[in-house]
Amino acid sequence: MISKKTFSPYHILFSRQLNLLDFECEKPLENCLNRQSKNGNIELSGNHMLLYAEKVYNYAKACLNDYSNYFSNHLYTQPKLFTILALKMYSKMTYREIIEWMQLSDKLLKFLRLKTVPHYTTIQKFFKRISETSFKELNKKILSKFTLIGGNIALDGSGFTNDYADKYFAKIRRKERKSYVKNHIAINVNTQLILDYQVQRGPRHDTHFAKQSIRNIKIYKPHYIIADKAYDTEPIRKCINEEVGAFDQIPLKTRAKNGHYRTNSPTIFRPKIYSKRNNVECVFSVVKRKFNGTNHSRSLKMSNKETKLKNTFYNFYRSTKIPQK
Repeated sequence: MISKKTFSPYHILFSRQLNLLDFECEKPLENCLNRQSKNGNIELSGNHMLLYAEKVYNYAKACLNDYSNYFSNHLYTQPKLFTILALKMYSKMTYREIIEWMQLSDKLLKFLRLKTVPHYTTIQKFFKRISETSFKELNKKILSKFTLIGGNIALDGSGFTNDYADKYFAKIRRKERKSYVKNHIAINVNTQLILDYQVQRGPRHDTHFAKQSIRNIKIYKPHYIIADKAYDTEPIRKCINEEVGAFDQIPLKTRAKNGHYRTNSPTIFRPKIYSKRNNVECVFSVVKRKFNGTNHSRSLKMSNKETKLKNTFYNFYRSTKIPQK
């Protein structure tokens, strides 16, 4: 019997993957979020973890391609794997534990439309494969939903320890890890969203990150840039006042005797504004409590990547707490 199919399988095999921009959608993110919010089949209200998963999945679906390779098995899309990875860090579970937990969660399986749960090695390989530029793209999409122009910005850095071995064996073998990853962030004081972050291997002083971070937040046109005494140097104050056009709110060190902006700082220092610097400490506290302050990646590259991913996941979590107008 002669088949009536006339199409070639090679045309489908090598077909180009399309996204929303190929269909001339001007606002793919807004259209995706509105479409997902109108889906009333699944009720996710009343549970912070489910709301967090919904937020992550909707943004990931708007920013990430469905599949990373044309020749993959196409069993699980990247937004679904990204959501499982976000839940893994939110619940501070291992890769094996999050898969076992997903098998018991009917609501999440129904929301993600998963008939079978992926193997834990699939999540591990996805974490190694996803690029860090995707984190920044997702971060930009989140920040674009809020009004951040003209506010106050606070800077600070904190360390994230690296430890994947058991404490007992590390102690008896005298191989306890002393290095850590330095995470430097710049936040909006009002919304407590992370506007910019830089991650490098520690120990490293905060002044190594300051200038680049200040230049990156110039687009938000801040009125005041708030930081502690560690940032009290003439080049940093000069960068804030001349390049950004903002006022520095940095306490003066006791031994400061020279420098135009350093000697002039007591006249523009406002203790009430400087007291808002505590918000950046609150952000670090939430990141470490919700997403763990210890990195379990073995290599330095993966440990830095894990810290950057925690900053992005924090913005997802924080966006669920901010009432949208």
